[in-house]
Amino acid sequence: MSGREIRALLEGWAAAGRRIVHEADTKRVLALAGIAIPEPSPASGRSVVKLASDRFPHKTEHGLVRLGVDAAEAAAIGAAMLSKDPAGTVLVERMVEGVVAEWIVGCKRDATFGPVVLAGPGGILVEIIDEAEIRLAPADLAVAGAMLDGRVSGQLLAGARGKPAGDRAALATLIARVSALYAEHADLIREIEINPVMVLPTGVVAADALMILHAPEGAEP
Repeated sequence: MSGREIRALLEGWAAAGRRIVHEADTKRVLALAGIAIPEPSPASGRSVVKLASDRFPHKTEHGLVRLGVDAAEAAAIGAAMLSKDPAGTVLVERMVEGVVAEWIVGCKRDATFGPVVLAGPGGILVEIIDEAEIRLAPADLAVAGAMLDGRVSGQLLAGARGKPAGDRAALATLIARVSALYAEHADLIREIEINPVMVLPTGVVAADALMILHAPEGAEP
């Protein structure tokens, strides 16, 4: 059923002329594909507040992400963000704590090889550590697991500087599921990126994500 639901969502968005699919809707698709996303914020504790908007795919530079927000302040902060795009969606999520490492996972169509999946250290490290691995999509669990064996990747997931080890099996499963999602719907999805994937001692969470859909035929170079 989830495959049909995903297909219906993508076809509807494409028919409506969407190219960029903001974080909230991308996470909706990821959840249907069996990929963990952050929990809604509880009534107390630290939260993340974001405005998910097709107009502002890069939220941070527009002041549309606030971390460590007290739950009591989240509604007011979200309302202020919404003034920048009333058509956007306010996300109020539980802060992901106890992170071992942050990963980037993405898919696109390579001009030579077709659908591919990329994975490597992400978050602020994506521009510092050039250790992304690329494989054909869909990638099975064995292939996805082998993408985590780089020199730096292996050290990060083993637990660097006193941290516990990260859940390699859960990260490999996420890579495999994202690659399968993309391969199945590559005629509609141009690119998909999750950055960061929060790797925990047990489990992983897709903390931020974005999709780009294909333009109507003849509109793309």
